[in-house]
Amino acid sequence: MKRVALIALTLACSVVVCLAAVSLTGNWKGLLRLNDGSEYPLSYKLNADGNKLTGSVETTLGVSPITDGVIKGDSVMFNVSYNGQDIPNKGKCYPDSIGMNITVGYDTYHVVLTHPTDK
Repeated sequence: MKRVALIALTLACSVVVCLAAVSLTGNWKGLLRLNDGSEYPLSYKLNADGNKLTGSVETTLGVSPITDGVIKGDSVMFNVSYNGQDIPNKGKCYPDSIGMNITVGYDTYHVVLTHPTDK
């Protein structure tokens, strides 16, 4: 029983360390590649406040707000409102990136978001 508790504590600390290592607040960029080969740059502006996530995403089609944003451990979930539809985004945080799955209709696309480098 002590071993199970130690493993659970270690996992919980790992999640806290991961979240401390990555600050979600700020600008994130990625590239959405559709099944037909077309590519769309994505620019996310995120604001984390406790377990709440707000912000917007900018594409070649314009800027759309993020709604229903939630942070749970090392995961983020939110919708992007576009043309009256909610597009679900679900991601996992890593020290230097966010692995994001974006569901459009019946298709799900994986995008890696990183902080742009200022040079």
